Amino acid sequence: MSWDISVQRFPRTYSGIDEIPDEAPCLPVGAPGEVRALISRFFPQTNWADPAWGVFDSDEGSIDFNLGPDDPSTGFMMHVYATAAIVPAVVDMCRAAGWQAFDCSSGDFLECANDPGGWPAGASVASL
Repeated sequence: MSWDISVQRFPRTYSGIDEIPDEAPCLPVGAPGEVRALISRFFPQTNWADPAWGVFDSDEGSIDFNLGPDDPSTGFMMHVYATAAIVPAVVDMCRAAGWQAFDCSSGDFLECANDPGGWPAGASVASL
């Protein structure tokens, strides 16, 4: 089972999904090559054999980055199979790019949450 994160960019930073007005546009997150480069900066082992679907593997677990075919990219999904150790890199990546990472499980934006990921110590997303 994966922990799903939707990455978007908005005209301003929101602390919760309920703050986003219906008319708020999602802005492009960038050209596909720029998005892949930024992801790879924070997750350097990501395999981009399929440019629309990056796969990151590490000792902490793995992430599938589903970018899709849009150019510019309007957002992407992260399917996380990892421990909570991966969360700081996700938060740092989003902050560096001006993106927001919506935790599809909790309804929170990770970069705004007090306890991003909300896992107990040592828990794994694979066990959720």
